[in-house]
Formats: sequence, C-alpha cells, structure tokens
Amino acid sequence: MPAFIEPNRSQQILLTEVSLDTLAPPGSAVRIINDLLDSLDTSAIEAHYDVASDTGRPPFHPKTLLKVALLALHSCRFSLRKMEQDTVNNLAYRWLTGDMAVDHSTMGYFLVRFRAEIVELFGQVVEICQEQGLVEFDLVAIDSVKLRASASYKQSKTLEGLEKEENKIKVRLEEILDTARDPQGAEADERRVLERRTEKVSEAKKILRDRVREKAQEASAKEKKELLEKEKVNITDPDAHVMQQANGEKNPAYSITTTTDVGHDIVTHIQVNEGDNDPAALGEAIEGSRQNTGEKHEEVEADAGFASMENYESLEAEGQEALIPDRRMEVEAQGTTAKGDYDRSRFSYRESSDSYRCPAGQILKNTGTVEMNGRLYDRYENARACAGCAHREQCTRGSHRRVFRDHNEEVRERMRGKLQGKRSRRRYNKRAHAAESPYGNVKGNLKFRAVMRRGSEKVLMEVALLFMLHNMLKLTVAGAYG
Repeated sequence: MPAFIEPNRSQQILLTEVSLDTLAPPGSAVRIINDLLDSLDTSAIEAHYDVASDTGRPPFHPKTLLKVALLALHSCRFSLRKMEQDTVNNLAYRWLTGDMAVDHSTMGYFLVRFRAEIVELFGQVVEICQEQGLVEFDLVAIDSVKLRASASYKQSKTLEGLEKEENKIKVRLEEILDTARDPQGAEADERRVLERRTEKVSEAKKILRDRVREKAQEASAKEKKELLEKEKVNITDPDAHVMQQANGEKNPAYSITTTTDVGHDIVTHIQVNEGDNDPAALGEAIEGSRQNTGEKHEEVEADAGFASMENYESLEAEGQEALIPDRRMEVEAQGTTAKGDYDRSRFSYRESSDSYRCPAGQILKNTGTVEMNGRLYDRYENARACAGCAHREQCTRGSHRRVFRDHNEEVRERMRGKLQGKRSRRRYNKRAHAAESPYGNVKGNLKFRAVMRRGSEKVLMEVALLFMLHNMLKLTVAGAYG
C-alpha cells in the first residue's frame, strides 16, 4: 500500500563518500568569499602569531576566521554565538573551516585584536577592484548612513544626569557596606558591578567635558555653560552620539560616510565620523578615497547635506571638480520658500553698484560688514524705503529688511551655475543610485541596521567587513571571480 516516505534516522550508513567541495559550487557566496580571501595578504596579522611554539593548540589561520565572519554577514548572522553555532551545524561553514568549529570567544578576540589590520584589508579589496577595471575615476558619489549603536538612549546623559547617577551609585554602595553580611554573597557581586559603573560614569564625565571644551574654544562663558547643560554622552558607548534616524527616532548612533565610484558602485573609502556633521566629513572622505586608490576622481558628487562655504572654497583651491548643491537651491527652484515672493532669493544683486534690488524695485545699499558663525558678511538695507513700503509686513518682522551676503558668495554662485547645466544635471542624477545602493545592500539584503560592537574603532572594523563583502559581490557580478 502506498505511503509517505518518512526519515529513518536510526539506520546505519556505511561506505558513503561525501565531498565537502559539493557544498561550495563555483559562483556560490561561500566559494567567492574563500577565493577572494585567499588572494589577500594577511601577513600583518600572521606576524602576531607564534606558530613555531610547541605549547598549546595551533591557531586558526586568520583567513579562515575572516572567511567565517564574512559568510556570517552574508547570511545575516551577526552574533558571535550564532557564528559558533553555524560552524558546528552548517555544512558551508564546515567547508570553510575544514570541518572544525570556531568558538565565539576566539572569533570575538580575533576581530577586536586585529581591527586595524581588517580595515587595511578593505583597502586591498579596493585595489583588486581597481586592477579589474571596476574603478573608473570619473564620478565619485559621497553619502552618509546612520547605524544605531549598541547602547540605550536612556544611557545618554548630560553632566547633571551623570552627577545624579554618581550620587545614586554612591548611596547604594554605602547601603551595601552597612548591611552586607556575607563578603562573597550577592551584595559583593552588586558592589563590583556598581564600582565598574562608577568608573564608566567618571570616564563619561571626562569625555563630556573634553567635547564641550573642544566645541566652545571661542565661545563666551555663557555659551560654554549652555553647551555644558545640553551636551550629552552615552555611558555605555561614549563614542556614539544621539542622532535622528530616517524613521524619526532619536537613538545613539554612528554616522558612516562612504565614497562610491559611480561606474560599478565600488566603495573606495569608509569612515566613522565624530558626530552627525556631513560637511565636516567631506574633505576626509575625498582624501581617503584618493589614498585607497592612489588616484583622483574627475568629479565629486554629494547631496546638499555636505554643502558649506568652507567646502566650496576648499574644493576650488584644490582644483577638484564637484557637484554639490546648497541646501536652499532646490527649495528656491521649486518656489516653496517660507517668504514666497519676498524670499532672499528674490533680491537681485548688482555687482557694478554693490547693491540689491528688492521685489518692490527698491535699492538696498551696502551699509557695513558683520561677522556671523566665523564668516564675514556684507549687510544691505534701506530703512527709508521700507518705512513706506506696502509689503513690509510680508517681507520682514523688523522695522526694515536686511540682506546679508557672504564675502565669498561668488564661490556658491559658481557651484549653482555648474549645476544648472544640462550635462551637469545628467551627471549629478547618477549620484543617487551609486551613493545609496551600498546602503540598500547592507540594510536591505544583509539586514544590518545596527552595529554590534562599541567604540568607533570596532565599529569601523565592522563596516569595513560589510563593505568589503559588498565589493566582493560586485567583483563577482562583473565576472572577475566566481
């Protein structure tokens, strides 16, 4: 009588040959990772091992551990314990390791110990992409992504909050010392935890004061006080900063900036920024790409978040072509400015007379120079004309309208002029896909939306592995491997 086939797990299997090579066919992710890692130079890591020693168990080869880490990222398995489980239960991992399990602590210690060397390996992968002709040096797209840190928002505190936390711990420690009976009991364990917490809070206070001191070098005493009251530091991960993410939430996070060659979406440089400040990250990103590739891209493309007068000036001084719109350009083009017909963009500048003509036809003359945010601006106004103007209430809330012009406004106007050309617009439109596709791969395909480790150096190592994997897969698509 016909019946379902059910597994018979008690049967004895003899004389069965199994080749591990069948688990990694050509073109598979595990084969690609294995072949590419074999081509990298890991001598900088290998030099730290004493393989000639007769004591202890021989160590795993660094390439084996890196292969396991990259395959785990490809499989969306970011936990060290899950990596350990996979080297036991997953035959693809067993093909990589030669049927050996990798302990989670071994993997964790390896990644942290050699974090700087792993970042350098990312540069080697970029070199391979370059040798295969996948880096064209025409357009390079720059963008940033925010990845949530491995820390709670509640652990981000101001100086006042840190001092309250210190006092709370102090009171609890005094209670334990007064009531504890068993020196080896639960109270002793709690005391050790609280003492470690005290050390972290003290370190967080020091970091917070250093940040305020750096940010307020030229600020007044009042401004320094206000900054000290508002600035926060995370006790769990002091390198993480509170940032607003795409979904509107505010969380401790890291800002990661990448440079991507537009031709084949190859990531040529990665960096972890000090905070959420894209304009400050632009120069380092361009220089980092040049160092990794040894060449300069013809043109740099970035969105308005990277725009600043300082960046425009620096790019021109270096002779670097760029397409970076300022924040107001698109709003002005769409006519969606807050003041409508009386927006600052509606005031036309006349270089010959160094004056502005307002929408009502009145002339605003240069009345002096002012300094704002460290830059010099010329001030233009006409109080008499505004006093009798029928549109004054629509134009300004003050007694009369003032227009300010940066002393080097021409550099922004030249950038706008380039972006208005048809050829430049076509080239700039290539930016979105190239800049965003690596993030789409990391967040969408690899499901990597939050970093696992704490501290900017360890986070840089994590993202180096991520974008190393991204570039490896691009090499495969291009037919260089697999």
